[in-house]
Amino acid sequence: MVARRLVNAGITIFGIICLNYLLIRLMPGDPSLSIVPRDPKFRGFRDYVIAFFGLDRPQWEQFGIYLQKLFTLDWGTSYQYRRPVADILFHDLGWTLLLVGTSTVITILIGIAIGSYAAVRRGKPFDFVSTGLGIFLYGMPIFWLGLVLQSLFRKNSVVQGWIPWWPTLPTSGYFDDRLIPWNWDLLHVSDAFLHLLLPAATLSLGTLAGISLVMRNSLIDVMTEDFVTTARAKGLSPRQVLRRHILPNGMPPMVSLIALDIAFVLGGAYQVEIIFRYQGIGFRTIEAIGSLDYPLLQFIIVIGGVAVVLANLVSDFLLLWLDPRIKIS
Repeated sequence: MVARRLVNAGITIFGIICLNYLLIRLMPGDPSLSIVPRDPKFRGFRDYVIAFFGLDRPQWEQFGIYLQKLFTLDWGTSYQYRRPVADILFHDLGWTLLLVGTSTVITILIGIAIGSYAAVRRGKPFDFVSTGLGIFLYGMPIFWLGLVLQSLFRKNSVVQGWIPWWPTLPTSGYFDDRLIPWNWDLLHVSDAFLHLLLPAATLSLGTLAGISLVMRNSLIDVMTEDFVTTARAKGLSPRQVLRRHILPNGMPPMVSLIALDIAFVLGGAYQVEIIFRYQGIGFRTIEAIGSLDYPLLQFIIVIGGVAVVLANLVSDFLLLWLDPRIKIS
């Protein structure tokens, strides 16, 4: 069963790799024009660039080179930046993982806490307020939420005219350009933390609602089961019943949802990185699309697709560990 799931994941990843190449190469436009100006006097240099990057070779041969570079971790050279793709991606990936990781941890911890408390206080004011606010945030476009937070916390915002002590937070970049080069000292780390607050809050609020609502509904379903009634009849306190019986049996749906939310968080990170000019993988992807930077774009999409497949694979194994009665097809 586990071996079959691993094989299916491997087939899915290979399908992502092949489909990724096909879709990117079908994009309209000539990538050489983003490297060399459209001017007759540069014709000879343009021919040299096309030959250098192998753009004049048959597609089947370019596909073979693409697979070879992928599996040997030699991801080629970016058309736009004239730098190895691996160097660009490893630098950007670190900042994206910081943003997505921080947002995911905040979402899971706060979402589970809110959902659990709303389930316990079902029908009470906290339940009505958290559910209504959750539905509102769940339907809110994440880019619009980012723009709202930018306008609220930027320097000289309207709110500061009403509330003098209202804080000002950085609204672009991942740290102050005046602090280049980066050093792991308190000044740089604290500045990076301040730049992380608004993008992470935007991503967290966009996914927090779904986690809390599903957690609430899952626990309410478990609370109606016979074994919960039996535990209460044995004299266990409400906290003991919640911790020992309700939460463990309400967690499996959350594991699947969190794995699916990773894809949403990655997609949302693209929008957030553009709005806040947080130069991670998402920001670099938009630039690569605009310049038809095939090598850079190909491996960015592969990394994202593989991350989603692996997240779902890990969630399947976690579900099997949490509840052995679950069967993985």
